Amino acid sequence: MPVAHAYSLPGFHVREPASCLVLLPTGLSPVAGPWYAADQWAWFARHHYRVGRIRIRVVNVFDISRPGEDTWYARLANFIHIKTRPAVVRAELLFKTGGPVKARTLYETERNLLALPFVRIVIVVPDGCHGRVVNVRVIEKDAWTLKANVQFTHVGGQSEFHYNIKDTDFLGLGKILAVGWEKTFEQTGTLFTYEDPAILGSHWTGLAQYDHYSDGFLKELTVGRPFYRDRDPWALTFTGTSQQENLDFFENDTLAESVPTRIDDFAVDYGHLIAFSHDTGERFFVGWSRQSEQYGPPTLTPGYEALPLVFADRTENGPTVGWQLFQDRYRSFENIRLIDRVEDYNLGWTINANWSYDPAWLGSLGSSSTLNLSVNTGTRIFGHDLFLAAASWRARRQEKAWQNEIGEIGGTYYNQMLPDQTLVFHGDYEFEVNPDPDNLLYIGGIQGLRGYPNFFRLGSRLWSGTIEDRIVTPIEFLHTFVLGFVVYADWARIDELSPSRWSRTYQDVGAGIRIGDLRSAYGQVYYLTLAFPTVHAPGVPVSSIVIGDIVNF
Repeated sequence: MPVAHAYSLPGFHVREPASCLVLLPTGLSPVAGPWYAADQWAWFARHHYRVGRIRIRVVNVFDISRPGEDTWYARLANFIHIKTRPAVVRAELLFKTGGPVKARTLYETERNLLALPFVRIVIVVPDGCHGRVVNVRVIEKDAWTLKANVQFTHVGGQSEFHYNIKDTDFLGLGKILAVGWEKTFEQTGTLFTYEDPAILGSHWTGLAQYDHYSDGFLKELTVGRPFYRDRDPWALTFTGTSQQENLDFFENDTLAESVPTRIDDFAVDYGHLIAFSHDTGERFFVGWSRQSEQYGPPTLTPGYEALPLVFADRTENGPTVGWQLFQDRYRSFENIRLIDRVEDYNLGWTINANWSYDPAWLGSLGSSSTLNLSVNTGTRIFGHDLFLAAASWRARRQEKAWQNEIGEIGGTYYNQMLPDQTLVFHGDYEFEVNPDPDNLLYIGGIQGLRGYPNFFRLGSRLWSGTIEDRIVTPIEFLHTFVLGFVVYADWARIDELSPSRWSRTYQDVGAGIRIGDLRSAYGQVYYLTLAFPTVHAPGVPVSSIVIGDIVNF
């Protein structure tokens, strides 16, 4: 249900100066809604207040002044953790001293800060008034950002291992640095990532990544200035990616065919604000992209036949144009996907349309044009719930025919009528027509059918659904982990590729525990459940153990 923020939040306490409270009419103190302080900041805005002194306060991971939290491990964690430097928080502010008070800008600042991985909680509150000037206090509570761990995921009868050292607030500077090793369901690799959300204290961001895998590599460099605010006039992004890996195809959880693939991609994209009024705006985009995709000779596993796929090298090079309609109607919730975390979801509409043209005279292998459409929205139906929906469609027009047509529509409904309980109903439908080989669909363990092997069935159309009952208990371990329980049922059906036919409707049921991480910057919810297939097939076990942060709805 919506979070009714108070000025006393876990980890720190705030008391607003009486000089400001006496100015606010009754009823304008913190309320549930778009933002806990929207009404009071709107009152300051209506009375033409300007921003005065801005104070930044950073709170450590544990508040040892709270009863029960003054423990040896809390003191040790606070000692090891390097607190975020106030200048890092200040660089993210979208308002400044002397500027007019704008409630939406203050909320966007808070929302942007909460999106940073090293931030656990943040509030922006008045800090005293004089004349028509209101001072502002920004209080940020750090999450635990150093992650030196062994992560294990087991689903569909297969296991993933991740060994890594990652700090999302390196030396308190707000930078992300990660090195690690992993073994996934398809490959092993060593990883290196550096990400900067504020280059030299500016609103420019950067990402450098190099991953070396058993079957290839991934190199990426991105520099950009995103839209930080709804009213930001422009945004600009440069991205370069080079990737080499084996494109693997599975049948009944067994590798049937492997194709070496090399993808090189470069894109520059400029966005410009057309208009913004109330909570609705429009943006225009223009850019240039070049993508080259090359395939090597396929390798077949003995006993399997080649799939009916065409592996044709492709180069696309040309301009792109786009348009976006967006609405800023965010609301704050709790215990939707995470546990005991403030989660902001947009209850407005976001519509994106993008068209690219890649003519042969610019170096493309065959003239083509590609159209992308996507729609996202959210709503509340009964007052104690949340419904999120999304749809997308993409197709390439080449050689007088539509190719790589991909469509998806899905929705998730969360009901929190009962205390400490969230009922989840999730469903989607996906289809592909003349798809590129790297866009085929699967159903199976890691693809949402948790009682079955991974990559269980391969096809070009599918539908799937899930019902979950998530219960959060007051039981905490080490003031860091919260215990919860879950029961679920999954369904899925797919139009198989070879032979072309609809499969049976497969179903599983499962139950177990969910563990929420309260202190970590990574905010995962870990599942430890046992899943039972109710529709059996050759190679499907009687039951499957499911471990890891595998659920993303």
